[in-house]
Amino acid sequence: MVVVVGFLLVLSILLPLAFIWRLWRLNEPTRLGWLLTLAETVVLLTLIGLLNRWDIAGFWTRAALAALAVAASLVSLPRHWRRPWLSLDRGALARSLVPTVASLFVFGAALAYVAWGIGAQHDPRGLSFPLVGGRFVVAQGGGIGVLNHHSDHPAQRHAIDITAIGDTGFRAFGLLPRDPADYAIFGKTVVSPCEGEIVAAVDGLPDLPPPEADRGNPAGNHVVVACDGMRVELAHLRKGSVTALIGARVLAGDPIGAVGNSGNSTEPHLHIHAVDAESGKAVQLSFDGRVPSRNVQFVR
Repeated sequence: MVVVVGFLLVLSILLPLAFIWRLWRLNEPTRLGWLLTLAETVVLLTLIGLLNRWDIAGFWTRAALAALAVAASLVSLPRHWRRPWLSLDRGALARSLVPTVASLFVFGAALAYVAWGIGAQHDPRGLSFPLVGGRFVVAQGGGIGVLNHHSDHPAQRHAIDITAIGDTGFRAFGLLPRDPADYAIFGKTVVSPCEGEIVAAVDGLPDLPPPEADRGNPAGNHVVVACDGMRVELAHLRKGSVTALIGARVLAGDPIGAVGNSGNSTEPHLHIHAVDAESGKAVQLSFDGRVPSRNVQFVR
């Protein structure tokens, strides 16, 4: 697990750096070649900026990559500003531009697909944000598998996994530390996202050291609130933290537990999803008028 996470992080940082370095040193014979290379770099960085888990890689890392891309553009611009738009050697022009145009098309298509997965709305229902006391980040959220690993589950296709980041922009001290307390979100207060009745409450399951998971108890310690024709589940709560009692009425914002790492969870986070009480179908949620997708932040 650590090796996989590490490899993906290296790829998501080294690949943008390689494209930025190429743009910095670029010496195209035409302005069109420079402009296409610039567009290719911008599209790739935007795509990785949307896909990557920046709570792991660090939100300051994303800002640094963006700043380096701007610097590379400004450095390479003077070398190309007075060059012709097109070369008279059509063969050389084609050999120079066709690979860039092809990769720009591929990256652009991927970016359009990801943007669709982020922006697609399916009659979202507004709830109060279910956490307080931190800077929270959506780790899994969106309408497609590359943004949300729940997307192919009928009841959880709109589920959201939430982590938190500290002042340095990281979710934990280390890549995948074994101590749940090393994660910024561990122990954060979970509150009811709506006014309703507690219809399920489970406690007593242990908080496991990442990446261990209890697949026999997928939700771990959890609470289900019935409200507005929905059943809203909040899962992977900390052992001994669940204060909600079955049959009790709660208001939006009432504490019901704390974030833990119980159940089928590879690291501390809050899982929340809702289903229609009659059909059992997944219900899309929104907080503060926004449908959460990966890397969206909420400060409470």
